[in-house]
Amino acid sequence: MQNSIPSAETAVDNSTQAMLQRPAPITPNPMLAEAFSVRPILFSTPMVQAIMKGQKTQTRRIVKGMALDWLQPDMFTPEFVVNPENNMCPYGKVGDMLWVRETWAKVSTFPEPDCFGKYLYKSMGDTPEKWMPSIFMPKDACRIFLKITDIRIERLHELSEADARAEGVAHVIDKITGYCGYDYIIGGYNLMTTPYHGFRSLWKKINGEQSWNENPFVWVITFERAECPQGFC
Repeated sequence: MQNSIPSAETAVDNSTQAMLQRPAPITPNPMLAEAFSVRPILFSTPMVQAIMKGQKTQTRRIVKGMALDWLQPDMFTPEFVVNPENNMCPYGKVGDMLWVRETWAKVSTFPEPDCFGKYLYKSMGDTPEKWMPSIFMPKDACRIFLKITDIRIERLHELSEADARAEGVAHVIDKITGYCGYDYIIGGYNLMTTPYHGFRSLWKKINGEQSWNENPFVWVITFERAECPQGFC
């Protein structure tokens, strides 16, 4: 039995029909020149405030899962694991976007579906009857977007003083003594608290002293503020 071979005329007609069924070309958006993902990330209220002030441009998150397995002795280097081709970082790659989840509340009396003024934020000093955990914040409540500019893996204790400042730890600048850092464990400013010591106290308060002592591998995510991506919500 011979296979049926379409004529040249039929092939042309089919090709033309397929082209007519294709969607019209979309005008490129500068922000979407390259494909990128938009993923959620949680920040505490003090860190959200630091981001808003332009004081926080880095965050450290503990490496877990397969990425941590790959970092075991006699396995792979941090430089290899962080390679974007390996798709190991749960926060994306350089150029990807993060939408910030923060402690929030909904204004129950605000009419739907208008979003303006529909939400309150703890970082803004609002005082609703009940705050909602950041993990439950919906997309349309997001007001802070970050673009990843660098990703690396290192041990937690490799943090430099410059890195600690980029983490947005609270401090004041005294006219006489200079830098005066905030100790998150004691709960006050101290002339002896350097940026490094301030970050160490912040990490211990959030993750526990044992976590600091274990000196885990961490994702070091550097970012900058960005506009809301088109079609986000």
